[in-house]
Amino acid sequence: MSDKDLKPPPHLSASSIGTFQQCPLKFKFNKIDLIPDEPGEAAVLGNFVHDILEAMYKLSPEERTKESAKVTAKYVWENLWEEQVLRMIRGEEKIRMFRWQAWWCVENLWKIEDPQSIEPAGLEFEVYGEIGGVTVKGFIDRYTINPETGMIVVSDYKTGKTPRDQYLDDKFFQLNIYANMVESMGVGQVEEIELLYLKDGIKKQRKTTSIEKVKAVEVIQETKAEVDKRCDDGYFEPIKSALCNWCSYKKICPAWNK
Repeated sequence: MSDKDLKPPPHLSASSIGTFQQCPLKFKFNKIDLIPDEPGEAAVLGNFVHDILEAMYKLSPEERTKESAKVTAKYVWENLWEEQVLRMIRGEEKIRMFRWQAWWCVENLWKIEDPQSIEPAGLEFEVYGEIGGVTVKGFIDRYTINPETGMIVVSDYKTGKTPRDQYLDDKFFQLNIYANMVESMGVGQVEEIELLYLKDGIKKQRKTTSIEKVKAVEVIQETKAEVDKRCDDGYFEPIKSALCNWCSYKKICPAWNK
C-alpha cells in the first residue's frame, strides 16, 4: 500500500530525524500526514519541568532559590499545565505523585549546578536555517557563554532515566545538530554540549569536535535524501520494536493491524 504525491515536510529537526530512524511510517504519520502525536504522561511531565526551569532562569540570579522555584512551579502548574494534566490523569493521589515527580526533577538541578551562578544567553532558543543544504529547525533548552573562552555551552534538560554511557551517542548527536545550527547562524562557536538528567541529578558533558559536527551534517543529508525518496515512492515502511508500545499511532499502524 502506497500514497501518491507525498510532500516532504518543510524542515527537519533533531527529534524528527530520530523518529525517522526509529520508524519511517511514524515519521510519515506525524510530519507528512500531520496526524497529532498525543504526548504521554512522561512527555507532559518533561514539558512541565522545562517550563518551570525556563521561568526560573528568567529570574535574577539572587532569586533562583529552591523557595522561589516552588513558587514558580505553582504558577506554571496553575496557569499552563493543570488543566491538561487533569484531562490525562485521574485521581488525586496520581496527580499528587505527578507533581512530586516534577518537583524532584527541579530540586535535583541543585545537585548538578548552582542556578545562581548560571548566566543564560538563550532560553528555549530557536535555531532555524540550512545545514548542508537541508532546512533544519529546533529549540535549544539553554545556552551559556563560557566567560574564560567566550565560547558557547549548549545544555539540554532530560527528565527520563539516565542511559548507560554506551547509549548516549544518540542524545549527543541531537545536540551536535544544534551546535551546527548555532554556529551557522553566527551566534558563536560551540565548545561543549551537555545533558542534564534531572531525575537522577547527573550531568553528562562532551567537548564538540569537527568530526562529530561533520557526522551530524552527513546524517541530516542522508535523512533528507531518504525522506524524499520515500515521498517519491509513496511508501514509508513501519519498523516494529519495543518502542511501539509507547507509540500513539499503534492502533492505525498496518504492522499491528493485519
